[in-house]
Amino acid sequence: MLSAMTSRDRPTSSPPCLDDGTFVPACALTRRAFVGGSATAAATILVGCGPAAMKPKPVPAPKDNVVEIDVSKIPELATPGGMIAAQPGGMRKPLIVMRLENARFRVLSSRCPHLGCTVRWDNEAQSLKCPCHGSRFSDDGKVTKGPAKAPLREYPNQFAGNHLQIAVRDD
Repeated sequence: MLSAMTSRDRPTSSPPCLDDGTFVPACALTRRAFVGGSATAAATILVGCGPAAMKPKPVPAPKDNVVEIDVSKIPELATPGGMIAAQPGGMRKPLIVMRLENARFRVLSSRCPHLGCTVRWDNEAQSLKCPCHGSRFSDDGKVTKGPAKAPLREYPNQFAGNHLQIAVRDD
C-alpha cells in the first residue's frame, strides 16, 4: 500500500540547462558614458543597451592554444564597455570578451563551474547568470550567488594593434 507523499518527500528537479546559443548583449558605450567609470560601472551601463541576448560570434580556432581575434572586425569591442560572446572553432563553450579602459580586455569562460552550463548576461540583474541552477557572477567572474563556489575562469590575454590574443590552454 502506498502512502501519500508530503511535499518534503517529493523529488525536486531543476529545469534543464538551456544551451540554445543565446548569450550576452552586444553594444558599446560611448566614451562620454564611460568616463570616470570602472569595468563594473561599464557593465552597469551596458545592460541598458542592445538586445537581451545574442548568438555567439564565430572566431578562429585556437592555434598553439591561442585564440586570436581581430577586434577591428567586431564593432561591439571598438570602445570600452563593449561585450561579446566569442565562439572559437573547436571549443565547446563561448568565451565572454569584455573591452575595458586603456585598450585592456577581460576574457571569461562562459562555463559555470557548478555543473558546466553556459552562463549568460542578465540585463535586469546586471550580472552573469547560470540558467540551470541560478548561480550569479559579477562582471569580473566572481561568485555573487551560489550554488557555484568557484569563480568563472579568466583567460590571460594581450592586445597589440587590432589583435586580441587569448591563451586557452587545457580547454
